[in-house]
Amino acid sequence: MTDAWRLDATAQAELVRQGEASPAELVEAAIARIERLNARINAVVTPMFDEARHRAAEASTSGGPFGGVPMLLKDASIEVEGAPYYIGTRVLRAIGWRSRRTTELARRLAAAGFVFLGKTNVPVLSTGITTEPPAFGPTRNPWDLERSAGGSSGGSAAAVASGMVSIAHGADGTGSLRYPAACCGVATLKPSRGLVPCETPTGEPDALGVWAEFVLARSVRDLAGVLDAVADAPAGARYAEAIASPPPRLRVGLLTRDVMTGMSVDAECVAAVERTGELLRALGHEVEESHPAALEGLFVRTAQAIGVLVGVGRRAQVGWLAGIAGRELTADDVDARSLATAAAAERITDGQAAEAVEAIKGAMAPIRDWWRDGHDLLVTPVLRQPPWPLGQTGGPTDGGSFPGPFSFSGQPAMSLPLHWTASGLPAGVQVVGAYGRDDLLLCVASQLEQAAPWAHRWPDV
Repeated sequence: MTDAWRLDATAQAELVRQGEASPAELVEAAIARIERLNARINAVVTPMFDEARHRAAEASTSGGPFGGVPMLLKDASIEVEGAPYYIGTRVLRAIGWRSRRTTELARRLAAAGFVFLGKTNVPVLSTGITTEPPAFGPTRNPWDLERSAGGSSGGSAAAVASGMVSIAHGADGTGSLRYPAACCGVATLKPSRGLVPCETPTGEPDALGVWAEFVLARSVRDLAGVLDAVADAPAGARYAEAIASPPPRLRVGLLTRDVMTGMSVDAECVAAVERTGELLRALGHEVEESHPAALEGLFVRTAQAIGVLVGVGRRAQVGWLAGIAGRELTADDVDARSLATAAAAERITDGQAAEAVEAIKGAMAPIRDWWRDGHDLLVTPVLRQPPWPLGQTGGPTDGGSFPGPFSFSGQPAMSLPLHWTASGLPAGVQVVGAYGRDDLLLCVASQLEQAAPWAHRWPDV
């Protein structure tokens, strides 16, 4: 099974069902690939190989739709009882903290037949657009080892892009699935709010419901199949069936400018959206330059409210960590920025937090109206620039502000690897659907995948 790493999860599961490969063979092939590549890429920070071998020995064709397929878990949000859980922090790593519970999504992925090989790298507290935690070091982009893999699911994206595994778990607060997928040239879906069970990294409050968990994969059919396996879907919803037929003619808007902040967008990221528009026109869809007017200046208008909620979340995270450590934290435990944000948030009252929630909810309603007024999809860049050199870390919108609004609005949004720059770097495209229309979004994504395939693209690692 030396070439199994080139197959998507659906194809690997079919090998097991047909008796052409065993779960143990798939697991050993993935372990061998991780051991060969991880020293260069630094995607996997906690191997769980012994546990994976044990589960693979027990797995069979009755183990769900992905029986015997190896996968990796992001070291944040998803938990497996007894497994190390560090969230990119030195304090939890030093303590050797282990999860006290198994979260619902982990149970559902296991029931689907996946074999967990280990945990992937994340930034400190799973917060940031790049994955460079001091506790574990940077995850490197397989397409250029001196560039970022994105964040915060950067370890998972790099693992899938390099063929360590065909599929990996990720989580998304305001872009943490979509940013790394765009950087690493893989596909992902941030599901509609409430469709897939999710947890915040430390149990911190998520009053707006921006947090989402799902997977990063090499094919749209894998995304659809996993959604069938884990979603709290409406009765009769079958996502894998939805992608089998072409969608109706759709009305699509293109947005190439960062109207949320007014910052410039790299020409390659603009070209990615324009090329996607051309593909959609060729597929028979109505495509126009259009976007929700309420996006204009959005982050200027909501900056104060977002800052309040970020502060409340960081305060809760730091408090949770301090409770485990049994002492006040230092910058060596987490990072100075997180501690400063948490300290400043001590002055925030419950009333101020509630006002911030309502302010953001009010800003989201007119954005969703654009879809109600007859549009089906919005296509944007994921990032304002292609993957940047390691070491360039900064504010939460340094690389892009396009994903955030749709975390706040709860709508489904995908990152698709439809464009590569002249220098050979991925520049992913975001496609956003109406709330609850994950099926339509996946259907169009499958259509685009067939029109502009990416399965043949592999980094030279």
